[in-house]
Amino acid sequence: MANLYSGRRAKAIQRHMIVDACRRLTHIAPLSDYQYVGFGGLEFNDFVDFHNALGISRMTSIEHDTMLTHRVEFNKPYATVDVRMGEARDILSQLDWSQLSITWLDYVDPLTSDALRDVDFVVRSALPGSVLIVTVLAEAGALAGRAAALRDNLQEHCPAELSEEEVKGWGVATVQRGVLQATANSVAREARKGSFRQQFNFTYADGARMQTWGGLISAPNVDRVIDGCGFSDLDYVRPGSEALHVRVPDFTEREWLHFEKSIHSTDRGIPALKGVDRTDVDAFADVYRWKAS
Repeated sequence: MANLYSGRRAKAIQRHMIVDACRRLTHIAPLSDYQYVGFGGLEFNDFVDFHNALGISRMTSIEHDTMLTHRVEFNKPYATVDVRMGEARDILSQLDWSQLSITWLDYVDPLTSDALRDVDFVVRSALPGSVLIVTVLAEAGALAGRAAALRDNLQEHCPAELSEEEVKGWGVATVQRGVLQATANSVAREARKGSFRQQFNFTYADGARMQTWGGLISAPNVDRVIDGCGFSDLDYVRPGSEALHVRVPDFTEREWLHFEKSIHSTDRGIPALKGVDRTDVDAFADVYRWKAS
C-alpha cells in the first residue's frame, strides 16, 4: 500500500478532488485565464497538479522561510513559477489581482486572526469567480484548554460562547470553518454586495488533525454563471458545516486491488473481506478514485 501514496495520503486525495472540481471553472472562463497562488514549499505538489490537470501556467509561490531561498528556487517545477520570499500578509498585497485566481493559503498552524486578515485581503482583492482555499491545523492547545486557545487565536472572531465540550474531537475544525465562512461572506458583501460560496469542507489526519475549507468569491453579476458550473453534482462538495472526512484505510496493495476490482460502475457496494472492518471498506469507497498515481 505504501507505494500507492506519498507520505501525506489524505492530503493528496483532497487535493485531487479540489483540482477535479476546478475543471468546472471553464463555465466562468477558460482555465488559462486563471493564475494560481499558493505556498509551494519544497515539493510544489499542488503547483504540479494545477498545471498538469488544468493547464494553469501563471503561478506564484509564497515562502516565508528565507533560509530556503536557494532550495525553493532549485525545486520549483516550472520556469513560470514566480517565487516570492516573505510573509503572506506582505506578499499578497504585491501581487496582480486583475486576473481570475485560485489561491490556496496552506498554513501549518491553527486559524489565527493574522490568517483571517489574509482571507479578508484575498476575498476583497480577487475577481468574482475566483477560488480561495484555506488549510489550517484543526487542533488548538491542550485537551483541557482548547476553547481558551481558540479565543487567543481568533480574538474578536471567536464565538462569544464557546465551551470545552464544543471543541472536543473535530470541534475545533467546526468552529474554525464557521469563522472562515463568516469572515469571507462578510467581506464579499461589503466589497461587492456578493457572497462567498463554500464548496470545500474537508477534514483529514495524516498525523495531526487538519482541515481544508474553500469556495468561490461571488457577486450578483456572476452568481448565475457559478450556478451553471454544477459544483453541487460532485459527491465530495460540501457547502455547509458537515465536513467530508478523508480517511485512507491501511490496506495492503493486494487488498487495495481486491477491493478495486470489486467496485461496480452502477453500485458502489463492495463485498466484505474477512478480517477487514466494514468502516475501512466504506472509507475505501470514498477515496479509491483519487489515489496518487
